[in-house]
Amino acid sequence: MVKWIRLDWNWPLIFLAYFILQIILRTAIGRGLGLDEAELMLTAQTLEWGYGSQPPLYSWIQHGVFALLGETIFSLSLVKNSFLYLTYFALYRLLHIHYDKETAGLATLSLILLPQIAWESQRALSHSVLATTMTVITFLIFTRLIDNRNSWFYFLFGISAALGILSKFNYAILPIAMLVAALSLRSARDSVLNPRILFSFGAASIILLMPLHWIVTHQAKVLNSVHKFNIKDGISTFTSALQGALSLAEASFLFIAVLIVVLLFLHFRYGEKPTDSHQEMPLFQLMSRTVIAALLLTEVAIFWSGTTNVKDRWLQPILVLAAPAMTLWLLPKLSKLGKHRLVHITLVVALLIFIAQLVHDIRPSRRSAPYPAIVSAIADQYPEVKTVFAKNKWIGGNFRHLKKQWIIAVPENNSEALKGRVVFVWQSDNKEIPSSMLDYLKTQNKQVLFIDPTTTIKVAYPSSSQSLFTMSFAAALIN
Repeated sequence: MVKWIRLDWNWPLIFLAYFILQIILRTAIGRGLGLDEAELMLTAQTLEWGYGSQPPLYSWIQHGVFALLGETIFSLSLVKNSFLYLTYFALYRLLHIHYDKETAGLATLSLILLPQIAWESQRALSHSVLATTMTVITFLIFTRLIDNRNSWFYFLFGISAALGILSKFNYAILPIAMLVAALSLRSARDSVLNPRILFSFGAASIILLMPLHWIVTHQAKVLNSVHKFNIKDGISTFTSALQGALSLAEASFLFIAVLIVVLLFLHFRYGEKPTDSHQEMPLFQLMSRTVIAALLLTEVAIFWSGTTNVKDRWLQPILVLAAPAMTLWLLPKLSKLGKHRLVHITLVVALLIFIAQLVHDIRPSRRSAPYPAIVSAIADQYPEVKTVFAKNKWIGGNFRHLKKQWIIAVPENNSEALKGRVVFVWQSDNKEIPSSMLDYLKTQNKQVLFIDPTTTIKVAYPSSSQSLFTMSFAAALIN
């Protein structure tokens, strides 16, 4: 029994220790909130069927953790790193069903060589983190469905697919890609063509019913961030498709570039004649074909929508399985020393991530902005005001983090709070209230009766006397 525990749990314990250290580091040096953290500080106040352009699952979970542990940086970091750990654990569990523990552990370690997962997920991301977790969990369940064809796994596949869509909308490509990949494999085809696949569709439909209804009835909010895709009018379909394809190719390469460099180095320096062939195993085939199908379906979506801009961080759920697949291809060709070098490289990268996070949170950045001084200045000048209208969610979320008794409103959110004496806050030395804030008031049939003179303050970042953070604010009477 002891041997079995060591065999199955030493790698997961290593991953767990790594993410516990990440939580400790973020909590110890955290001063302010990044963009996604600040947004969650606002959205996770309530339980809604939708939160604008982002699906609701992450905010629901964060809401529960806030209720238990308080609205703190620790709570934010705990949720994110729990999802990251689940990604590693689920991937290791998936691989260890089919491979020995060394191969499963090394292939799982390859995720550290994806900057968007190892670094960007710690620095800035939230919903993509959960979508990536759900991708690996869904794929794990899908492989069990293929192996066992048990009705329970069909239900679980539908449930996990629905939860993935509620994590990040672009995740929706993955369950389809898995089905396409399985159909292309003779050994898996009958599992997909089984009538019990209807259990999957039924379970997913039930879970998605109310969120989809919310999307249909709140299309303006859902499409609020569509400008990020740089959908252009007035250009030919061919030009749009070409730009989108090139953008996807560039983003895909950037996503796996570090991994490719490391694996090529190991292959040419420590490669030897393979003793077995991991890539011939059904899991490798299903995994690699799922990645290919997901990329092709993404290209179809880009062509259909007219998207011309694709960011590499958006591809997390699309390409996360590429890392273990590529590593599984290489491992049989590596010498024992080569495998040791892979571990050494990932350890160095992990250490660099810790150092980079420390530097990022200390030097002038979004997460080190001197919000305590700003909040104190506003509270001193307007001690009677309890409602703050912030220009964006980053400002509003940081205010909520530091001043729980204030009511925070931002454009397109919490408009019912905008009445009576309200303090407007925006990041600029411009004396005029931003037009985006005033335009939003008009859309809500709000009338500004009086505006105080604008106060602008400049505060140095805690780590630098040279870099200044500028914020302007003014109180207004709103009817």
